[in-house]
Amino acid sequence: MARFLVPIGVFLAGSTVTSLFFINFCATVYQCGCQSLWTTADQFCNIHASHGRHCPWCSFGYTGYVLVYGTMVAAQAVTVFAAVRRGWTWPLQLAATLLAFPAIGLILAVALGLYTGYWN
Repeated sequence: MARFLVPIGVFLAGSTVTSLFFINFCATVYQCGCQSLWTTADQFCNIHASHGRHCPWCSFGYTGYVLVYGTMVAAQAVTVFAAVRRGWTWPLQLAATLLAFPAIGLILAVALGLYTGYWN
């Protein structure tokens, strides 16, 4: 049991970063108007506009949010436990887990951006 405490801590640290900066990542990729959670969050997201393009992550509502966010966090869990199986030290586990967030996030952002025609 004790040997799993470090990877669980690494996963929790990585998923906390994802939780805090998920909306910032969305705003960076889509330039949709979202801001940090500690400011106005999605108050100025283009999803609230009656016309024009709408943020792909927000346009699917809470279901879309949960699927995108959940996929990123799940990828972080898989990453950290794969790193443990390879015998990586906790700093390497943490680095891999933190890198999984933007890597998977970018794949999902591009896929949903193309699917919804956001950049057309």
